[in-house]
Amino acid sequence: MARVLEGRNRATPEEMASFVDKYEQLEQEILREKMSYMERCRRIRKAQAELLDDGKTQGLPKNVLKAVVKAREYSRKADSLMEDLENDAQEIFKDIRQALGDFADLPLGAAAVEREETSDDDRTTAIVDAVKSDMTDDEQAAWEAAGAAAEKTAASNTH
Repeated sequence: MARVLEGRNRATPEEMASFVDKYEQLEQEILREKMSYMERCRRIRKAQAELLDDGKTQGLPKNVLKAVVKAREYSRKADSLMEDLENDAQEIFKDIRQALGDFADLPLGAAAVEREETSDDDRTTAIVDAVKSDMTDDEQAAWEAAGAAAEKTAASNTH
């Protein structure tokens, strides 16, 4: 062991060794906790897999169950985000969600939103404009593509 200089504001070699020993013990505790945590997670994942298998035997596809759970999670997140807003902003949030509905990203929904954009309803137009202004370029391209697809579908249905 290297010689440690003793003096003012310096620990003795024994004190330093005790710090190192204690630190190593704490590292080992962390490792034990991680292993314990991972074991609990493994058991939970196994239970989830068994539940998915049971659901499948009852006719519920695994991917559908997972999708429903994910959708509920997103819904809770959206509700939580709304609750964090001030009252005025909550009302605008609700108006936007109502205007877009569950089908805004589908061709029929895009057509409905497009119809509302051209209507004389200033409030709906303002909501749609606000939503569009917050979109990324990719989202705007998808929006326009969905609108074009809806127009094409509508045109082919009239002929």
